Amino acid sequence: MAPTSPAAGTMPTPRTGYRAGPALVWWLLAAVLVGVVGWMKTINVLLLVSYTLAALLAINAFLAHRMTHGITARRIPHAPAFSGEETTLHAEFTNPDDRVKSLSLAEMAGPNGAVWYAPHFDGASTIPASTKATFLTRGRHPLPPLVARSGYPLGILAFQRTLTTAGEQLVLPPLGTVNARLLKRFLIRTGHGDDRSRRPPARWTPSDGDVRGLRPHRTGDGVRDIHWKTSARRGKWMVREYDQTAPIDLTIFVEPWVPSGPAEAASQRKLEWALSFALSAAWAWVHEESPGTIALVVCERTISVHSGPGTPLFVREGFFKLAEIAGTADIDATALYRVPALRHKAARLVISTRPRGPVAGAIRAAGLSFAAVDPSTPIHWFAPPSAVAPIPSTGKRDAP
Repeated sequence: MAPTSPAAGTMPTPRTGYRAGPALVWWLLAAVLVGVVGWMKTINVLLLVSYTLAALLAINAFLAHRMTHGITARRIPHAPAFSGEETTLHAEFTNPDDRVKSLSLAEMAGPNGAVWYAPHFDGASTIPASTKATFLTRGRHPLPPLVARSGYPLGILAFQRTLTTAGEQLVLPPLGTVNARLLKRFLIRTGHGDDRSRRPPARWTPSDGDVRGLRPHRTGDGVRDIHWKTSARRGKWMVREYDQTAPIDLTIFVEPWVPSGPAEAASQRKLEWALSFALSAAWAWVHEESPGTIALVVCERTISVHSGPGTPLFVREGFFKLAEIAGTADIDATALYRVPALRHKAARLVISTRPRGPVAGAIRAAGLSFAAVDPSTPIHWFAPPSAVAPIPSTGKRDAP
């Protein structure tokens, strides 16, 4: 059923009860005026017309109430949406009675509500309905109630019945653009997160694979992959090309540190940047690498771990924690040592709102390789979404 959006200001409040139709005032005025004239002039025909108008109004009210009686509705569970993404909200309306009903079904959302017309709603049937919505901020957004409304048969007086209470839609941070190939190279070439570029320990190296041959240089290729002898002989840059290895699992650690006290605008921008980067990196990784598993470890006062198959569906549903993070100054990194996901054989990416945070220190103390990112880290392969305010560059790393 396709929705029709009403004009601004025409959506009534979602309360059960009668609603005046557009012709109700004129109908009452005509009934009263005809009745007064008939009574004063003792014209029985005019009195009969007045009584008929009043009777039709009562019949309209009775039938309109009857049309909405028994109608039920439910919202179909929706997958979490990304901030700024147009998503489809689904619902179902059911007529359990045997009689055919004529009414309109609506989603009460003020001027942005949607109305579905069902002039011939068969008995013992269900009507699916859907509407488009875009949420601009992350978090849990309440959804408006669903209502049934009927003015059958004359439309003079309508009866509106609230069918469901308000639901909610979980909205994740907005997605940016991440070059998964360069992200993989960054994870391989960044050492223990101590601001030095070096390869991870030999006990596990998420390498690009064995060298298969040489090819001309393309934008984004690293300097370390250049084959200097061949490049000098041919007079153009030639780089090594690698065989594809088995997909690499990814574990993302998020440290949502925000100073205590009133949250400053700068701290909030850094938090939104970190959350958007975490989600964008995971989203690009599962589309490019097809990993066996992907995990999100949120380090706050307590540690929450969400791991599952490396699929876009799991990133959308399993990373729900990113929609609810408010930031905290109380980070308990020592609890990481009790998390099995810490030592899982995977590439590790630590995302924090500040450099040299306690989470990176705890992983370094455990002797594990990882890559660390914060808003002061220059990352040319990540383009933040327009909804995330850019972090001003200071030319130096911020103090923890």
